[in-house]
Amino acid sequence: MKFLRILYLLVLLFAGQSKAVLEAADALQLKDFSGVITVTEDNYEELSRGVPNYFMALFITTSRPVKEGVRCVICDDFEPILRKVAVTISKQAPHAQILFLKADVAFNKLLVKDLKISSIPHMLIFPPPVDDKFQWKSSSFYQYELKEERIRDALHFGDFLAKILKVFIKVDQKFEYQEFFSYFIACIVIFSIFKRVVLPKIPNKPKFFSMLVSLLILLLSITGLKFTQINSVPFIARDPKGNIMYFSGGTGWQFGIEILSVSAMYIVMGVLFCMMLYIHSFSMNDRLRWVLSAVCSCLLFYLCSYYVSCFDIKSPGYPYKF
Repeated sequence: MKFLRILYLLVLLFAGQSKAVLEAADALQLKDFSGVITVTEDNYEELSRGVPNYFMALFITTSRPVKEGVRCVICDDFEPILRKVAVTISKQAPHAQILFLKADVAFNKLLVKDLKISSIPHMLIFPPPVDDKFQWKSSSFYQYELKEERIRDALHFGDFLAKILKVFIKVDQKFEYQEFFSYFIACIVIFSIFKRVVLPKIPNKPKFFSMLVSLLILLLSITGLKFTQINSVPFIARDPKGNIMYFSGGTGWQFGIEILSVSAMYIVMGVLFCMMLYIHSFSMNDRLRWVLSAVCSCLLFYLCSYYVSCFDIKSPGYPYKF
């Protein structure tokens, strides 16, 4: 009889523990029209314990004014991006096991207390739980930094999640007419100035354009493009904290930005080196000549050191550093 009582208590204990972990089917029923789950005081305890085999992307926001009647602009601007990426992943990568959640701090006091939240917004990505001890308040997570310059960039956020989930998605971008026309007008102005002002002053045009094309080919050959292709290095890197580094807002611009950056460094270093060679042939005061030589030497050393540091990021362990 005593054995049956112990067995009954064990069954009750097991049943209580099994209810503590929310099943995937139950969690999926909480999704709204765009696949986002709203965290409330009623479901917080279950959701905060995770769902087996599922990542959880938690957007911590607020619907109330932050202070003095001022609304959280970043919160309002990022929520449509969150929903857009959630819909994109559900359509293009339905096998990706991730749940998108939104928690309003105005209605989730326990969440604020557990995560020790003192500012908003936050975008946290929790990995799947590995044991029964998993909880949001004590588990590690990835954090997507909600910066002003990229909160409206669905491509950047989608790329961040795709790397964590190891999936490929294509985020549709809205065509920016204002940006297009600004670039178009700028190109027209530059072309007009070059045609009417610069071009008439060039005496030997075929020679000039031949040299220009040759210089461009040379720069493209030494900018690191071949190094990247040979070593299969992506046009992104990671900072000391492990976060993804971009020169620009996404991989679409990264290719050109890195090539232009390295090209500019080569050009400036080449000009400084030539100045150091020919500066002594100019007629000027000796003291000024030595000062200019010292300045060129210091600038050349600094640029070379900076270039090597950039190279070291792309190829960790590069031995020729100083």
